[in-house]
Amino acid sequence: MVQLAVIVGLGVGCQWIGARIGVPSILLLLAGGILVGPVSDVVEPDALFGPLLFPGISLGVGILLFEGGLALRRDEVGAVSHPLARLVTIGAVVTWLIGAATTALLFDVTSEEALLTGAILVVSGPTVVLPLLRIINARPASASLLRWEGIVIDPIGAILAVVVLEAALGADDAASITGRILATLGGGAAVGFVTSLLLIEALARHWIPDRLQTTTTLGAVMAAFTAAEQIQVEAGLTATTVMGIMLANQRRAPAAHIKEFGEDLGVIVLGSLFIVLGARVDLDDLAEHLAPSLIILAVLVVIARPLAVLLSTWGTNVPAADRRFAAAMAPRGIVAAAVGSLFALELEEHGTEFPELVPIVFTVIVGSVIFYGLTGRLFARAFRVARAQAKGVVLVGGSPWVIDIADKLTEIEVPCLVVTSEEEAIVDAATRGVLIYTGKVDSEELITAAEGVGASVAIALASSDELNALAVRRLSEVVGRSGVFRLRTGDGDHGDEGGAASDIATQPAFGEVTRSHLESVLADGGRIVAAGRTPGDRRDYLPLVVVDPDGTPRVAAGDEGFDPGEIVIALVGSDANRRFWPVVGR
Repeated sequence: MVQLAVIVGLGVGCQWIGARIGVPSILLLLAGGILVGPVSDVVEPDALFGPLLFPGISLGVGILLFEGGLALRRDEVGAVSHPLARLVTIGAVVTWLIGAATTALLFDVTSEEALLTGAILVVSGPTVVLPLLRIINARPASASLLRWEGIVIDPIGAILAVVVLEAALGADDAASITGRILATLGGGAAVGFVTSLLLIEALARHWIPDRLQTTTTLGAVMAAFTAAEQIQVEAGLTATTVMGIMLANQRRAPAAHIKEFGEDLGVIVLGSLFIVLGARVDLDDLAEHLAPSLIILAVLVVIARPLAVLLSTWGTNVPAADRRFAAAMAPRGIVAAAVGSLFALELEEHGTEFPELVPIVFTVIVGSVIFYGLTGRLFARAFRVARAQAKGVVLVGGSPWVIDIADKLTEIEVPCLVVTSEEEAIVDAATRGVLIYTGKVDSEELITAAEGVGASVAIALASSDELNALAVRRLSEVVGRSGVFRLRTGDGDHGDEGGAASDIATQPAFGEVTRSHLESVLADGGRIVAAGRTPGDRRDYLPLVVVDPDGTPRVAAGDEGFDPGEIVIALVGSDANRRFWPVVGR
């Protein structure tokens, strides 16, 4: 019980700490696993799980690939389909052969063992690529190719490794190996496709109660993985990847809650797997093979990756900056660690010792994450693919004063988006040059629009609680739960709940003010202004949004002080003494 608690608690805790300090969590996870494993012997995975260890690891990886597939949108693949296909074929072969050749030169291993090592080092994975991309904050267009590659390359690399393993164990018949490849790809894809169709149909026809939809989906993923594995080893990775992509790109059944559940489950599974795998590392073997393993890492980073990207994007429409960024980003993750550990054990069971495999793989994983984690932001800025710091505001609602706030923010060059479908608001916003979103609030298009303005804050100001609740839930995916605010509707409303349709807690916008109070001031002749504070400032105004000198907005708490140089979007009454307020703009 203690070991299980340590595995889950440390797995989640390392990811939380990593997010707080801006460090790739995989580094903390591996360090934590080594600390509780070979260093202190608190966790002994082989004794704890016994014969369930590696089947459990394989199933966990399948779940992670399903969760990663949920993040892939069909509209993204159109622009990168050609280079993506070449990157996971030509690029994979280039990486494989260079990795294998380097291993053969540095270690006393057979050609089959060198090829197996190179094949395992082909895989990248969403568990490390996606967190790094979030930390780097690359433009969506620039990150799209890497996101898709990270998902698709995992089953392809695993299949390649299986083929090489079969050859190393004596299955050198070309027809047999070809059959295994087709069974792994075709069989896995077929199982994932059929299971997805059945699941989507069940969700669309409401055959599954709402409270059971996420857990039923998990059961379907596990069933598909296991069924595909009966067809061919590693076909389960293909099946779950296909399921994630299909579920994310269909329109028959809502899948946002499943995606959210998948993300939460992925945190637990990812953390637990890395702690378990880190706890199995033999530090003596790692130290013994450290120097040549680091050379392999350097060759993969400096030679293999740039060459693979160059050959894969040659003659395509991928911008030069995106090519350079893709060439500077290829970390290895959980799939490489899991496959390396599994295959080392399988070779051992067949009487073939390959003690160098796991140390090489773990050194490359840790080294690649450290290198790309430290240099990713530098490369993104140098290649001009990094997004600027988020400084946009999303306002939900179509009241005239909401458009006034958006207009004032736009005047002082703060990106602003208004979410409404009210005809008068749409015309008013268009007349004043204010960006407006008129589509469905629960659509992925709202996420795209909010990301387009670099939203850092979202304020629900609509008269409809239902609209506010839906918007809060959706926009929290962009700005985080700490970035969503809601205007109180009355004295009994404390602004701490998203509403009936949302379970996202919100902060009250504009302090203790309520919507009725705000509108009464406006009805008495009040107006929205953008003004700078002066030393003689009197508090005969209500601050709404404060913009720092660097252009970063924040929602006013109602009782805070302001610094010189800040601009405040405020509500002033008809009798406000304006001589203390140098009004900005109109």
